[in-house]
Amino acid sequence: MLSRKGQGTTEYLIILAVIIVIALVVVGVMGWFPGLGTGITEQQSNAYWQSTSPLAITDWEIDGTNADLVLRNMTTEKVTITAATLDGTAVGGTDANIAAGGTTTFTGTGVTCTSGAIYDYDVVLTYDTPYLVGKTQTGTKPMIGICP
Repeated sequence: MLSRKGQGTTEYLIILAVIIVIALVVVGVMGWFPGLGTGITEQQSNAYWQSTSPLAITDWEIDGTNADLVLRNMTTEKVTITAATLDGTAVGGTDANIAAGGTTTFTGTGVTCTSGAIYDYDVVLTYDTPYLVGKTQTGTKPMIGICP
């Protein structure tokens, strides 16, 4: 007759291992471990950029080599956008003046976007105010979208 003394312990360890694996998968999917969860979505990127300050990007379109950024001045003074970079690539364009609370479109070229491809750009905006020159705003979340 065989002894079943260790069977309960083995079953307990197997069940515990399964529970730990399931918990790690759930934690990874929820994004609690950097690098294990999914990245930021296009909707999250839109929400972030529409709420940034002093400059908010309320809308954008990246098409081929052209970039159109709709910028809103969230301050109480005039701001002049002098430059924008997407992933370190300067988006050449003319300076854009924005009155306090106003909106303008900054249009430039220099990006590369293939039709149907997903883009994920880190954004840096350079601007002047009446009292500061060459101030930069660096986004903590990327600008995400799909090339038309």
